[in-house]
Amino acid sequence: MTVLITLTVAGADSGPFNLFSNIDGFTSAFETGVSKAALLAGYSSALVPDYTTVIRVLSTGDCTNYIDITLDAPTTTTTSSSSSSTTTTTTGIPCISYEMIGVLDGPGCVGFVNYSYTDCSGVFQLGSFSVSSSETVCGQSLPTITCGSATINNLGTCLP
Repeated sequence: MTVLITLTVAGADSGPFNLFSNIDGFTSAFETGVSKAALLAGYSSALVPDYTTVIRVLSTGDCTNYIDITLDAPTTTTTSSSSSSTTTTTTGIPCISYEMIGVLDGPGCVGFVNYSYTDCSGVFQLGSFSVSSSETVCGQSLPTITCGSATINNLGTCLP
């Protein structure tokens, strides 16, 4: 699928960048060596794997930080019909349970890990937890760690 990827700001020592998808757990880059200038201007990639919901933009130069960008996923509607009836099934974005385990805090969040995510209702959420603990959320996509670091485990579909 083709996606327009735009960074609104990038540090002076960031770039070039490799781009990853959550489809394979961010293990294999689908684009490499993308320049900071291209991402700041808006970089169109036709190599984004189908069904990607999160793109990781990883700086590979002196700075090795990354940002996860959650894509707005459209709702999929499937319609089938026969001579006597029509059935329409609408599938929304799946709701997944994620466990975040604190690893390190950061200079702007001493003692804590800060994160953001989109909840199952599609509402953007911000949260924080102690670096020596864990937190579980149900969301439409992988949480983004905004300060500090954490290990994130996909626990599967959220229970109603």
